[in-house]
Amino acid sequence: MSALMWAYASILFKGLSGKVSPISINLGKGIIAFIFLWVAVILNGTGVVTGHTFLFLGLSGLLGITLGDTFYFMALMRLGPRLVLILSTLIPVVAVLGSILVFHEEMSLIRWMGVILTLAGVAWVLWLETPAGKHLESWRAGIKYGILSVACCSSAIIFSKIAVETTSALTATFIRQGWALAGLFLLGTIGFRLKSWLSPLVKVSNLKKLLFASFIGAFLGTWFCLLGLKYAYASIATTLNATSPIFVMPLTFLILKEKITFQAVMGCIIAVTGVALIFLG
Repeated sequence: MSALMWAYASILFKGLSGKVSPISINLGKGIIAFIFLWVAVILNGTGVVTGHTFLFLGLSGLLGITLGDTFYFMALMRLGPRLVLILSTLIPVVAVLGSILVFHEEMSLIRWMGVILTLAGVAWVLWLETPAGKHLESWRAGIKYGILSVACCSSAIIFSKIAVETTSALTATFIRQGWALAGLFLLGTIGFRLKSWLSPLVKVSNLKKLLFASFIGAFLGTWFCLLGLKYAYASIATTLNATSPIFVMPLTFLILKEKITFQAVMGCIIAVTGVALIFLG
């Protein structure tokens, strides 16, 4: 469910390209998600949250949302939903390696094969989609921001896994979003950019699109993701969450009318097969 929500939300966020900056999108969807989560927490209660849990959720929010999502939107605006979500399949690879170090999860031969296949599939799709001429510089910047997002989100998953073992997924999502929002406001205040980040969100047309996309992705997508982390190994939950490319290819074809090549489909299949092998292993 998280993978499906984020696939659709990525297309919705892409619709704001050129109208709202990536960090404004992150700030706006953070505010909207926090309000939704606050209402949900009031209705369901918070339970007990230890200082240890609060701290790890804070680190997860700052890494995964404040930084990770900002880099994600910067990559999304340059690469589009399909490529940025293909690139995000690298998150399980990094998370698996982190899980070995932190949680001492076992790494079988099948899982190593999955890692290799995922890397190969992602590399093939990116190579096929490499543009020529004036678009190459923007494409390279998108790849750089995508890799930074992968690094931040993978690290955030490790901290989230530690935290959700002792608290509910809803409470964890709320606290994590609160930390992330505080981090964005702090960055905007220190850099005297907060007003310029918020001003595009006042426009009604932008706000409507952002409201819907944030509910789908930042609220439902993140909540489902943490539910997966709560009830499964970090590597398995992350792997399932990385299947967004399965959903985004038909969605971009139907909604954005993008041409999907056979080679791109095969590259996606290889990457997702690698993800499946990591899960099976």
